[in-house]
Amino acid sequence: MDFEQLSGQLGQMVSLLGDSFGPKIQQFMNTASSNGKVSDAKKALEQSYSNLGKAVYEKSPDQPVKGFEAEFDAVKSALSAFQEVNASVLAAKGVKVCPTCGKEIPAEGSFCAFCGKKVPALGKDNDYTVSTRYGQVQGVEENGYVAYKGIPFAAPPVGELRFKPPVDPEGWEGVRVCDTYGPIEPRPVNSIGGVVGGASGTPCSEDCLYLNVYTPNPDGKKRPVLFNIHGGAFQTGDHSLNSDPAGTTALDCVLVTASYRLGVLGFLQLDRYLGEEYIQSGNSGMLDIIKALEWVHNNIEAFGGDPERVTVAGQSAGAKMVSALLCSHKAKGLFSAVMMDSGATSAIRDVHTAQEIAERFAKAYELTKDNAREKLLEAPWQTLMDYQGVLFEGPSLQNLGPVFDGVNFDGTDALEIIRSGKANYVTILGGYNRDEYASLMAYYPMKSVDDLVGFFGRNTPYIMSVLEKYHIEGDMKRLVAIVSRYFYGFPCIDMFDAFAQADKGNAMYLYRFDWDCGGHGAGHTLCSGIATGCTAVMDPNVTGYEGYDAIHEKTAAMWNAFILNQNPNVPELPEWPVYDKDTRSAMFLDVESHVGEIEHTDPNISTQTLRL
Repeated sequence: MDFEQLSGQLGQMVSLLGDSFGPKIQQFMNTASSNGKVSDAKKALEQSYSNLGKAVYEKSPDQPVKGFEAEFDAVKSALSAFQEVNASVLAAKGVKVCPTCGKEIPAEGSFCAFCGKKVPALGKDNDYTVSTRYGQVQGVEENGYVAYKGIPFAAPPVGELRFKPPVDPEGWEGVRVCDTYGPIEPRPVNSIGGVVGGASGTPCSEDCLYLNVYTPNPDGKKRPVLFNIHGGAFQTGDHSLNSDPAGTTALDCVLVTASYRLGVLGFLQLDRYLGEEYIQSGNSGMLDIIKALEWVHNNIEAFGGDPERVTVAGQSAGAKMVSALLCSHKAKGLFSAVMMDSGATSAIRDVHTAQEIAERFAKAYELTKDNAREKLLEAPWQTLMDYQGVLFEGPSLQNLGPVFDGVNFDGTDALEIIRSGKANYVTILGGYNRDEYASLMAYYPMKSVDDLVGFFGRNTPYIMSVLEKYHIEGDMKRLVAIVSRYFYGFPCIDMFDAFAQADKGNAMYLYRFDWDCGGHGAGHTLCSGIATGCTAVMDPNVTGYEGYDAIHEKTAAMWNAFILNQNPNVPELPEWPVYDKDTRSAMFLDVESHVGEIEHTDPNISTQTLRL
């Protein structure tokens, strides 16, 4: 397929969506056809995909996919066609693309003459076949790395396995070609973000427990491993988002991304209805991630990674998942460091709250103990997702997530588990953005402080009583201040304080991200998004705001340094001391960054943000 054919498919998408989307497509085609910079063109097309999702969501936020199937089919066809064009152009020119700077260099080159970074010398005569415990897998070359997409790490969680901990996948004979992403996790069509599907363009399926490995070379060399957990409020997101394989492998690091069960399939506490054997149902999604980490521990060395140097990273729900891993004895020994952006242990729910949430679902679904097996284990997943919406009527951020179920945690309070020596004491880089709620208002709109009730449950009366502490003019600004602190800032600081009190010697680095993003505040997703270059989920103009280049340079440098060395100290930032209970030092990230003492938290607020 040539560029003219590709242009025709994109033209179809433009005509279906409207004139407002045309300039983005034209920009992509100009980039692709005029100078042949295929990596720039690919990024432009992926940005177009993101813009499409946003445009469709704005047109129909309640049912953002229904009626727009043709547009998304056109995008996915264009993405597929572009991969063919990309491969043909590179092969014909005898070049490959540097994964760091995007410049074209000779195919046999090992270093980029433009940026000086190492570029894996991938040969066409290598079929990149690797042996795992379950069978052989074959990878494919992509932009200077080898990708293994859609490797099963657990059996499909269907039938009797629905709502149960994951089990080993079946082995296979011969070589499994891993050149295509596995299906993404089921989610309702009106989940936050508005788009069913993700950058992978793959369909939803309950058979979703697959992971992806991106490596500079599957040569057995023990490189650092970054295991990235996607965000999405435990409702949406997918394993192909929020990661940059080319950027990560350019660090001489192996990247792993994985799916986990979302929504009611991953986090609904159902033992009251299905019996004791389903007591872990509220942690199905977390157990999927633990299963994937076990797979990494047992297999990653064959892909060129070091099982003893695994950093688990997550943003938003991904960070909350990381915090649960820090507190669960089942994750012990599976990672040596974590990176957490905008999420902490306050999202782990007590069993009473989890059961109350399950009761809401049961009432809407007319669920009883007598019909539970039929309605929960035999119904199509789409039916369950249709009824999930009752859990998110009105403001809600933590109705779903891990649960203190009496099996997966040695206690019922995260901070006490940490302080008492029962947690996983690894190197920690973590923090939050100063104005988290500023970029969440579109998904969780509130008009006044009275709308806070759904956010905090039984904690609400106290939260309302402290509003006067924030002497800020305007209801919305006060809402941003209080939701940002009580949902993100204070829980993160409390978690760091608990680890410091445990005094187990694990190094910790705390930050607060303060860059004001074009006057819109330091909102949710900003720090890790800017650090990794995955800015599609933010303001589409973010890269054009004053100071973006400077803040990107600083955050990317500290992010990459931590991945490689588990230490964020870099020349681009002031000296960054480890966090301790006496000095409570944090890095305040901005165009001009500085180190200072982090604010003290509210001693009277529950360590679990939402309590029912």
